[in-house]
Amino acid sequence: MRTSFKKAIALILSVAVAAIPLSALSVRRAAAAEPIIVVIDPGHGGSNLGTDYLPIPEKTYTMTVALHMKEQLEKYQNVQVYLTHTEDIDMSLKERAEFAASVDADFLYSLHFNMSLSHSLYGSEVWVPSTGKLYSQGYSAANEFLTQFEEMGLFNRGIKTRIGSNGRSDYYGIIRESSLRNIPAVIVEHCHVDNINDAPYMQSPELLREFGVRDAEAVARYFGLVSKDGKTDYSGYAPLAVPVPSSRVCNDTTPPLYVTADLIKYDQTGKYATVELTAVDTESVIQYYSYSYDNGLTWSALQPWAKGSPTVTVSVNMGYGRKDSLIFKAYNLYDRSTESNVISLSQ
Repeated sequence: MRTSFKKAIALILSVAVAAIPLSALSVRRAAAAEPIIVVIDPGHGGSNLGTDYLPIPEKTYTMTVALHMKEQLEKYQNVQVYLTHTEDIDMSLKERAEFAASVDADFLYSLHFNMSLSHSLYGSEVWVPSTGKLYSQGYSAANEFLTQFEEMGLFNRGIKTRIGSNGRSDYYGIIRESSLRNIPAVIVEHCHVDNINDAPYMQSPELLREFGVRDAEAVARYFGLVSKDGKTDYSGYAPLAVPVPSSRVCNDTTPPLYVTADLIKYDQTGKYATVELTAVDTESVIQYYSYSYDNGLTWSALQPWAKGSPTVTVSVNMGYGRKDSLIFKAYNLYDRSTESNVISLSQ
């Protein structure tokens, strides 16, 4: 919607717009005569397979979800939807952003699926621009996606920024190139293809279609769209209002400050230990914990931490055989971890 008409009235509206909260802006944009212009970017393509942990490469999944997302979004009024590409071709990140600019995109959504080197991470996350209004728009839109994924049963890994090594621009190329053209853009990582918690979401056409539908609903809610049949009306919905930051919002590069573990009960008969864990991180939230009862040689699968709470009480199944100690790790939003004190279980 960044047309010549809009540019002509931008100065007149600038003072009034500054006083309108983000939610009201979204509703007014949806009610405008000109359509919302959405660009969907199916991640990877051509020789760039993306994550190839599964027999079918990531590029196939992203295109499948993108087509379902486009189909669902086009059921709404006042929205025009484009894909950066519809064929299995090589396309640079710059070319994708240039395409979005060429159609006067209001938002670019880059669709992806994730994996980790350790194959231990699971859940959904969204990466957003790190500065100014683009950060606020990205964060608000990201919140809608993660709300949809949580409703599907996926773990919410949060909304994140990542700064390049120069410290002056975003790390991810599609966000950086879009930001240069003043287009809000986010990277939507739907789930981890290499983890047992998330793998079932990749194993049926129905669930892949649901990802596309959920993606479209996130966009519809953010922009306050109304369906063509009138059955779905988000015009009164208020997305998360996010203040414009005064400086770049940088990713957390440090582990949690500390983690303490206090033994509440050790039932040697039933072979379980009840422990109170406390973790503090001043820069980001705690989102997982794991434990070891062989002095850190091996660790359990990551367990979800109760978000927003510094303290959780957990029960650990100690299994068979003698266990003399127990130790924990807490992991923050950016997967950096800190070990707790050692709990002695020897009598």
